[in-house]
Amino acid sequence: MPAARKLEPILVKRYARSRLYDTTNGRYVSVEQLRDWTVDHVAFAVIDSQTGADITRVMLPAGLKVC
Repeated sequence: MPAARKLEPILVKRYARSRLYDTTNGRYVSVEQLRDWTVDHVAFAVIDSQTGADITRVMLPAGLKVC
């Protein structure tokens, strides 16, 4: 039986001009992708590349549509 694998959250770094880079999968993502991940319950964290601060909660409202 294979060993249980711990799923780590996807690490996204925000660079200048709000560019979002998914360091886990090596690609740029959009705010819409963050919204989709939220809806799909995908664990992720957004880190500011200059300060190292966790800005996930700041980025989420920008990607979520309020009905």
